[in-house]
Amino acid sequence: MKIILTACISLISGNAIAQTRVIDVGKANTGGTAPSNLFYAMGGVPMNNAKYVAFVEGTPFFNESFTRGKIVLSGGRIYNNIKLRLDLMDNTLQYISPEGEELIATTPIKTVFLTDSATQKENQFDHSGQIMTLSKIETAWYQLLDTGVLSLYKRHHKTIRENKPYGSATVDQYITNAYSYYMLINSVFTPIKKIKALPDMLQDKKTELKEYIINNNLTGKSDKEYRAVVGYYNSLIATK
Repeated sequence: MKIILTACISLISGNAIAQTRVIDVGKANTGGTAPSNLFYAMGGVPMNNAKYVAFVEGTPFFNESFTRGKIVLSGGRIYNNIKLRLDLMDNTLQYISPEGEELIATTPIKTVFLTDSATQKENQFDHSGQIMTLSKIETAWYQLLDTGVLSLYKRHHKTIRENKPYGSATVDQYITNAYSYYMLINSVFTPIKKIKALPDMLQDKKTELKEYIINNNLTGKSDKEYRAVVGYYNSLIATK
């Protein structure tokens, strides 16, 4: 009986390790298995390179160029060192396969980390279908700005306007970007209309948050200000 129990524990542990295995696609010591593993893990259809050919202002992407990053699949497996690009107009993830082909991922992906080449900072995006909430969420990629008892998300809203100049055979595309913020607490995902609404949304620390916003002259014009309020709330909960 002891032998059987030990074998079962070993099997469970082995499965857990397999699920969280990190595969570095950019390294050559992966035994030559990375290309096929990557394709079967992410799926892929060819990109439509004619979709955005005439935009003269703005970009549909989080970063215009492909950048190094990593993905986390719904099962927990991680693929690192992939060239990625997030299209926030149609909420698709693009990647370059080890063979150099530009593809759109078709497999459900939980999280994407995009590395800023200048600062080496990682920008984390969670897909709406993978955020643990009881609320109904619009399908999109949500950027995680802060996490704790209270998590802060940001959504990038991309819209396109087309204009055909007089006498021109081509159409110019103008892409604008707007933002909205959301909080996740107790499995409830809620939009934040403005930073001054947070005290009323977090009644347990209403007085402290209201004073914090007033004393620091926070208006909600930047990610930094939203992060500050959420970070302050989490610090209050931690010292409770």
